[in-house]
Amino acid sequence: MKKFPLLTISLLSSALVLPACGDDGNSDDGSTTAETGDADTSTGSGECADPTDPNAPKVAVDANVDADTTWSCENIYILDGQIFVNGATLTIEPGTTVKGLGGSALVIEKDAMLMADGTADAPIVFTSNSTSPARGDWGGLVLLGDAPTNLGAPGNAEGFVNAPTYGGDDAAHNCGTLRYVRVEYAGFAISEGNELNGITFYACGSGTTVSYVQSHMGQDDGMEWFGGGFDADHLISTGAADDSFDIDQGFGGNFQFLFVHQDPTIGDNCFEISNQGDDFAATPRTAPIVANATCVGSGSGGDKSKGITYKEGTNGQTWNSIITNTTNEAVLLTHPETQAEAMAGNLAFAGDFIYGNGETAFNTGSSATWTGADLQAWIESAGMNVLDTDAGLPSAAWGSPNIAPAADSAAAGAGQTLPSGFTATDYAGAVEPGTSDDWTQAAWINYTP
Repeated sequence: MKKFPLLTISLLSSALVLPACGDDGNSDDGSTTAETGDADTSTGSGECADPTDPNAPKVAVDANVDADTTWSCENIYILDGQIFVNGATLTIEPGTTVKGLGGSALVIEKDAMLMADGTADAPIVFTSNSTSPARGDWGGLVLLGDAPTNLGAPGNAEGFVNAPTYGGDDAAHNCGTLRYVRVEYAGFAISEGNELNGITFYACGSGTTVSYVQSHMGQDDGMEWFGGGFDADHLISTGAADDSFDIDQGFGGNFQFLFVHQDPTIGDNCFEISNQGDDFAATPRTAPIVANATCVGSGSGGDKSKGITYKEGTNGQTWNSIITNTTNEAVLLTHPETQAEAMAGNLAFAGDFIYGNGETAFNTGSSATWTGADLQAWIESAGMNVLDTDAGLPSAAWGSPNIAPAADSAAAGAGQTLPSGFTATDYAGAVEPGTSDDWTQAAWINYTP
């Protein structure tokens, strides 16, 4: 596989930065901070750099990372090109800001790991280097794993001229940790119609940790999973120009507490769940279980906006969730192979609220023999206990949502008992009704359009 040439990692700060006394740039575990030659690029101040300060120390990252490396929050890191982490662990400290130039991306290879373990008070932010950020300003975050897919051979990652590969036989593969991480304004187009997602998980296995992560204002999908399987929680996708969460190629894992807010004018599915485009019967079948999601669609001003699309013979389950304000279908089922999986009991809905969506809330397509009415009847018989009942979200305002229903709303107490492996909830939606601790209103999240 072709890699980009190794260049230098250079300090961009105009001021001379000296290493702290006795500090050789190495941590106790032998890892190194980003550096030029032997010069430590940290400020030594112990304080995180302010990404809005033009004089904050900056480190240009224009070389692949081939040794264990730590990026300190005392610097702003500027990605210049597609940066691959090869055979090493890249650790990013809480509070660190990483900015991408046009065409840049951070790619974690199969033999590498990303440890981006932020906190609520000090999130790790991947963002645009522009002073007027917009979708597609830079590429995005790509993690490549060695867990199984249903392709039958290694896959080629999308969005690259010289595509890296993914997929293998290590179901426990560990791509690393993303916790309190925000990725925004990503999706640079490598070629026409060939954009990167905000975050892409290629065959990441059960050793991977993903919790409290947002993808904001991406030019393509917010987050996408290609095969593999791991559990994830507290995920937010806002303003994705295509799908918010896209799951395919045999991914199997549990998702709980998810919030999607679509742009009022652009965006496709809140969830697109597919098996495999070339072989609808490929195994392992895609089979995510989604619980406690809230999907707020584009509303009347949207175009392709939908809630959940199940297609290509996929499996999957949706529990205790809310789908509202979509321009078109709340639930779309396509292909007779997907219908057959539903009839066999391999698709399921329970405890879900569907209301205030497009004129046709349930629909089918691509040669499925069911009508939309048949799909609705099947969903109702499968355990959806509330239809066309307002769950009581206080505000779906774009840029300033409030999705915590009141304590006496219909969503309170309406949840059904979840499968094993989930946090028990008795309500529908991403946020507990009446709570004084709404996780979707935390300071680490960005809702700015």
